Amino acid sequence: MPVDINRLTDGWLELESDPGLFTLLLEDFGTQGVQVEEIYDVQKSLEGPVYGFIFLFRWIEERRSRRKVVEENETFCKDEETVNNMFFAQQVVPNSCATHALLSVLLNCSSIQLGEVLTRLKEHAAGMNPENKGWAIGNTPEIACAHNSHAMPQARRRPPDKNVTTVSSARSTSETFHFVSYVPINGRLFELDGLKPYPVDHGLWSEDEEWTDKFKRVITERLGISNGEQAQDIRFNLMAVVPDRRIAITHKLTMLKTNRQIVLEALQQLMKLTNQNSTENYSNKNSASSMNNSNSNADIGKSEKSNEKKEKTEDENSDDVVKMEIDGTNSIPIISKEQCPQSTTEASSSNAKPSTRTAKRAAASDSSRTTTAPKRRRGRTKGKKRK
Repeated sequence: MPVDINRLTDGWLELESDPGLFTLLLEDFGTQGVQVEEIYDVQKSLEGPVYGFIFLFRWIEERRSRRKVVEENETFCKDEETVNNMFFAQQVVPNSCATHALLSVLLNCSSIQLGEVLTRLKEHAAGMNPENKGWAIGNTPEIACAHNSHAMPQARRRPPDKNVTTVSSARSTSETFHFVSYVPINGRLFELDGLKPYPVDHGLWSEDEEWTDKFKRVITERLGISNGEQAQDIRFNLMAVVPDRRIAITHKLTMLKTNRQIVLEALQQLMKLTNQNSTENYSNKNSASSMNNSNSNADIGKSEKSNEKKEKTEDENSDDVVKMEIDGTNSIPIISKEQCPQSTTEASSSNAKPSTRTAKRAAASDSSRTTTAPKRRRGRTKGKKRK
């Protein structure tokens, strides 16, 4: 909505405690890579880095005196140089505590891309005291326009009142709420509240813990004493300023796409190698099969030649006839020493028997001799008769 530049410090509207609204406000400031998300469980571990926390609590007038007792025990950072070097601004504009709390986180973090408007504000307010920094915020039209563009529809301007001009009515006119921020600065945890004259120094955190662990202990203690009564009527809201999750998800998606492309290329190379190896194995298999066939044919030829040679040897052995010598009426088969594998003693033994073939041939010889002999005797007999 349009803002009267001459009434910048008197025209800020109330904002609702909503992380989505704060994220849109960041974008209107020109800040990049940052978002705001709500924290539902203080004891739950936080994922990823956190730039700072924004704490909303109910402001109760009749119990403010009890808060004063607590403030007396708080440790304020009163060193002028330290206070002026950090961005701590006193709230001088009504209903601006939400933007104050958000700027207290953004302008104290060096790793955030602030954008043109906030960078100019940070450079302009460098070295100023907290009050002047508050006036610098209230007199920046871009910040006022962004703030009022996200105001609640039912928000209405209030007349100045010394008691409630610097707090925000985030829920209704009967309930007043206030925003403060917690940020790590130079190794120490600070609470930045625009209603207080100085930052609250909560000290160092241990070497074996994160600054968020220190914050959990501080905020847990505060929740117990926020209304002066332990664990009764506690109404608060806690939000964290964190890196934009969309950037992390986009980066992760890009990495997954890159890895997918690498895997696909590797699979293609593997398929090529597999096909090449299959072709080579097929060729080698065919070559081996042809060689085996050749060797088999050669073995068959050798076997046939061996069988022919063996048969020839057997035929020669069978044709080697045992020679017989006939002396008188006794016929003794004479076997050459090479044809008889038995020892000389066995061959001369009376119990030794000739082979079947030799015996048959000897019998045939005896038969021939026996048959021929009578014919000669008959011839001689006939001769005598002729005489």
